[in-house]
Amino acid sequence: MTLDANLYFTDMTAKEIIGLLNAATQANLNDRWRSGNMISLHGPGDVLMTGDLHGNEVNFDKIVRCAQLESNPNRHLILHELLHCSESDFPDQCHSYMLVAKAARLKARFPDQVHYLMGNHAMCQVIQDEVLKAGKPMVRAFNTGLQVKFGQNDQQVAEALDKFILSMPLATRTANKIWLSHTLPNSRHLKDFEDEIFNRPITLKMMESCPSMRAFIWDRRHNAECIEKLCQRWDVEMFIIGHQPQPQGCGRPVDRMIILASDHPHGCFLPFNLDTPYQPDELFNQVKPLAAIR
Repeated sequence: MTLDANLYFTDMTAKEIIGLLNAATQANLNDRWRSGNMISLHGPGDVLMTGDLHGNEVNFDKIVRCAQLESNPNRHLILHELLHCSESDFPDQCHSYMLVAKAARLKARFPDQVHYLMGNHAMCQVIQDEVLKAGKPMVRAFNTGLQVKFGQNDQQVAEALDKFILSMPLATRTANKIWLSHTLPNSRHLKDFEDEIFNRPITLKMMESCPSMRAFIWDRRHNAECIEKLCQRWDVEMFIIGHQPQPQGCGRPVDRMIILASDHPHGCFLPFNLDTPYQPDELFNQVKPLAAIR
């Protein structure tokens, strides 16, 4: 049975998913482009940046087909926020572990091309801090999904998932001054924000009690002044993030920030070159609809 078949992920055992998560954890930690909690990319090559996927396997499969990583060794795929889908045939369950398993397998197969960044739902799953999506308690639903699928082995799967999440980098920056992350600190938290989170090992305690970590993973509502300050502080020209719902798949609330969503029929992604300088309008015009991929 091929690992590419969706049937495999539906029928995988606890041992199999733990093996995928462990392999991806090591790939995260050994990523050749990683320093601390930062991925730093330079050309030649290109990037495909996604928005939140939240369990959407159809859109994930489209992105993987479009990326063609095997035949494009200088291409990088940036993923984040695959956990927690509120839509399910089982109202009290979330089965987004299947998408995480797919992403883990992809990371293990292409360890220096796939980069899986941390998001707020991933962090909430580790610290068991309940988060709602469409009014549904997602941590509880995800835990129930693990229990139903893996029975007495659900805790071993959860522990492997926690290690995988703790091994994720926080952001990617490129030589042409583009910053990629799940979200960014806003004006409220910028004054006291500690850049040291990009260098410190990520621990459970850091997730639970570090204000800068929470701001970097959770903040919304960024204004132009905040983004300009971050551009100067981190020496970048553009930010590409997710986290904030985008009914049309993308948005540009301020000049130097693009927000992507990849978790619904109007979802988008953004491909760009690593050795091309972009003006904000030029980069925004690179956004592509996932509906165009067959």
